[in-house]
Amino acid sequence: MDKISMSDLTRKVSSKREQDRERIEKHTLSELKRHARSLRDGLNDELVTTKSDISDRLNQITELIENQSLSADLNAIMQSSNENRQAAMNTLKWGWLKYSLPALLVLVTICGASWGLMQWQSSRLIAAQQQIQQAQQTLNQLPQGVRFAGDGQGKSYLIYAKKPTILEMQSGEWGIELNK
Repeated sequence: MDKISMSDLTRKVSSKREQDRERIEKHTLSELKRHARSLRDGLNDELVTTKSDISDRLNQITELIENQSLSADLNAIMQSSNENRQAAMNTLKWGWLKYSLPALLVLVTICGASWGLMQWQSSRLIAAQQQIQQAQQTLNQLPQGVRFAGDGQGKSYLIYAKKPTILEMQSGEWGIELNK
């Protein structure tokens, strides 16, 4: 008996819950429709008000333009606006030059100085290369059995494979016999 009453009670609660849900859905739907109507009516009123305000302002502006003194002022404003626009365009066309010219001069100066420095360094390297070649040629001209050496402290020596013969020349200078 308890099971039957529990089952009935469950059915009644489910039925009640379903009815409540349907009632809430209907009520919510009616509220949403009412809010949508209210919003649409409010927006239509605002649109009508805006249209009438714009129309009134447009009529006032048209009347003012038709007035001769305002028309002359409007022409003067348009003319000065065109002149200002033309001046702005000229400034845009050539205004960049006054800012980029100093930078360009600095760039040219830096490039010129770099080029000059490289030329000077290359001439020094070429001169050093020529001196090295001349010294090498001089060393290559030494006779067989003679070589050149330095002690690293600024002194230089000629080294002979055999003991040289030292002679006094008629001019009073000293000479070494190289070939035997």
